[in-house]
Amino acid sequence: MMRIRKVAPAIAMLLTAIIERLIESRRRVAAQFIKFAAVGAFNTVLDFGVYLWLTRSFPFWGAHIVSAASVSFVLAVASSFILNNLWTFRQDVGGWRKRSAKFFLVAVGGLLWNAAILHLFTTLGLHDIPAKLIATGLVLMWNFTLQKTWTFRA
Repeated sequence: MMRIRKVAPAIAMLLTAIIERLIESRRRVAAQFIKFAAVGAFNTVLDFGVYLWLTRSFPFWGAHIVSAASVSFVLAVASSFILNNLWTFRQDVGGWRKRSAKFFLVAVGGLLWNAAILHLFTTLGLHDIPAKLIATGLVLMWNFTLQKTWTFRA
């Protein structure tokens, strides 16, 4: 009985430290996710803004809307990489080339997933707006998970 009394406080302290570390880790991930989503929202506006500017201001781009959409997508992904690199995951400039290639691959993968999910749900009869919202939510999780664990390893 005496041994248990001596060991119990040490076990309690160890368990408390483990729980506090888990809580802190979850807070860090939640903060990264919120920043990632905010960067995504900003770059969605950037993507649409560049697309509208190109297609409404220049006849060439107005006649080539897929090309304009491609240009706006690449600019938004570049902006997203810079903001996520420096703010969300707080990486230094070293190794940016490797991270940027990974980031772009994940972004293109997300674009393809988004299109596939949108197509699936609209084919099943769901209206395009709810289908787009579902696709966006799923792809957000895909993008965050891969960017965090593969691109930035943060």
